This record gives sequence, structure tokens and C-alpha cells, in this order.
Amino acid sequence: VAAFLFTHHRNTCSNEGDDDGGARTFQKLRKVGGGGMACANDNPAFGIAFGPDGFLIPLGRDDSRCATSKLGTYYERGPDERSSIFRTGGTSARLADLKVMVGVYEEGEEIPYAGAVLDMTSG
Repeated sequence: VAAFLFTHHRNTCSNEGDDDGGARTFQKLRKVGGGGMACANDNPAFGIAFGPDGFLIPLGRDDSRCATSKLGTYYERGPDERSSIFRTGGTSARLADLKVMVGVYEEGEEIPYAGAVLDMTSG
């Protein structure tokens, strides 16, 4: 299973690409360990989860803007040995914004890669 998260860093030595004078560089964090916990889960009763602890956005609670992240168990820490995907280094952060990208398909239109993810929760 191909699963990954991204985090970004600001390069304060560069004057390119960012309003505050630092260029952004992105780091891909690959799934580690077995593939069983790699799948993202979008559960209406809970929220969005990338693995059990890689990146969680609990949308069904009172404080639905508080996301959590823990790296090292199911997603690699990357070259900086980060403990989470958050810039502060903490395991939780308050989301300022959440954007969800979805596709719009006509009735009967084939959805690309629709069969590529197995539902590990059924059966």
C-alpha cells in the first residue's frame, strides 16, 4: 500500500517563494511497518484519520479544529526526526483552515482508482 504524509519547512536563508522571506520545502513522510494501518479513514462518527496516529482530525467533537499527529509508529519521522507533522513540534495543533478536495462525477461515470483502496473495516 502506498501511503504518505507531507510536512513543510521554511528556509529562512532564502528570499524566494514566501511572503515572509523563506522558501518552502516539502518533505514526504512514507508509511513504515506493515500496510494494514496505512489506509486513510473518513468516518462520519469520528472524522479523518491517516493511520491510527499519523494525522487525525476528529470532526465529530466539540473542538473539531484540534488535530493530532504522531510520527514514528506508522509514518517515518523524516530527516529532521520530527515527532509530528506540525511546525511547532507538538503532537496537537489548532487548525486555522481545512480544505477538502473532491471529484464530481456524472451518474455512471467511472471514478479513477475507485477500486484501488480496500475497505479494511468490513467483513
